[in-house]
Amino acid sequence: MKKLSDGDERVIRIVQKKTLEHDADYRLSGFVFVHETERLILLENTFTRQVYALSREEWDHVQRADLSYPYVAELAGMTFLVEDGYDEVERYLLVLEVMKTLEKQKDGIWKYTILPTTACNARCFYCYENDWIPVTMTERTADAVVDFILRTKQEGRIQLDWFGGEPLCAPGIISRICRSLLDRGVEYSSAMITNGTLMTRELTKEAVDLWHLKSVNVSMDGAREDYEKRKRYVRPDLHNYDKAMEAVSFLADAGVRVSVRCNYDEENLPRLNDFFNDCNARFGARDNIDVYEEQLFQSVNGGNGDALYRAAEDSVRYAIGLGLGYFRNISPRLRTHYCMVDGGRTVVIDPEGRIYLCEHLLPDDMHGTIFDKGDFRCPKAQIRLADECRSCPFLPECTPFRKNGCPIQKSKCRTQKELETERALDEMLRCAAGIEA
Repeated sequence: MKKLSDGDERVIRIVQKKTLEHDADYRLSGFVFVHETERLILLENTFTRQVYALSREEWDHVQRADLSYPYVAELAGMTFLVEDGYDEVERYLLVLEVMKTLEKQKDGIWKYTILPTTACNARCFYCYENDWIPVTMTERTADAVVDFILRTKQEGRIQLDWFGGEPLCAPGIISRICRSLLDRGVEYSSAMITNGTLMTRELTKEAVDLWHLKSVNVSMDGAREDYEKRKRYVRPDLHNYDKAMEAVSFLADAGVRVSVRCNYDEENLPRLNDFFNDCNARFGARDNIDVYEEQLFQSVNGGNGDALYRAAEDSVRYAIGLGLGYFRNISPRLRTHYCMVDGGRTVVIDPEGRIYLCEHLLPDDMHGTIFDKGDFRCPKAQIRLADECRSCPFLPECTPFRKNGCPIQKSKCRTQKELETERALDEMLRCAAGIEA
């Protein structure tokens, strides 16, 4: 047996090494994910974040929970094995609460997601904003956004995330807000989600110099024919596949980190490798460009999501093999917050100055406006653990908030997590010295 990851010392320190009850019956922890390779068995404890590699003989002894073997007792001491009847979910919830209590957080908001407009130059069939009336932020509201940031921000640097609509439909509003913050000595950096087709080389320079743009997520929909059919641009002669791919190059050349998200469903999945080949031809293995797949939400919850994840696995590994794609590494630390609502120190501001806690909850979850007088404090998320999550080995990687009425959380997420974890464990094993897979 060989340890591949030491895990999260914070969790291990709270849990401590368990005293073994040799007369008790033991079972494999529900938080242990098992991945079999040709020669070895890899065990990841998603709670402590530890990873072990075992021979098949060692695995047989572990499955029998035979504590007479030192390595089995070691795994039991590190909660890979637990006593029958032991409520490890409640223990996890308790440890999570302790860790949140011990966290040292600054006062004030650290991230502002700002929608300068809900207008868009594309008409993607899957967009949840399709029925919205487009609204663009006025200069008066943009100035009020700056005042709100000055009243509520944490000390030091803040993060601005530009969202939409298509945020590049209103670059002047973005520049006005950033220039005002810069004039007032506010430290900030920016990120953006965009289709990229409105990004020019000149605007890229302004985005880097004034917006302090550090990372961009560019939404794509596969190879050229699929992309044009799905994006349905208002002016396809001006905004199209080539413009989006040019934007990726402009941004990467300027030192911005670019993640290209390729949305897929059953219809365009067979042609994803054509898209990856084009990315490879255009960008090569650029250090600051990643390409990844994301199944459309409608497909995930449409009944065939699991099958699609498995069908897409060859394309995922193909992209990784080209040096384009990336995979989920096994994080050595347990996450104490899952999303912006659970974190409690971020807000979303729409073009009319209304405040929300999540961009996907609009317009049903308003928490005041930037024009309101008095102090603003982000409400804390109410934690309710769904029954279906209690038996999932990936619960500690989500935190309980994930099923608390989230409008975008995939109802079937386990298969995706299994595939991502298998890829990450394969890579961890490949990098481990002195182990033959």
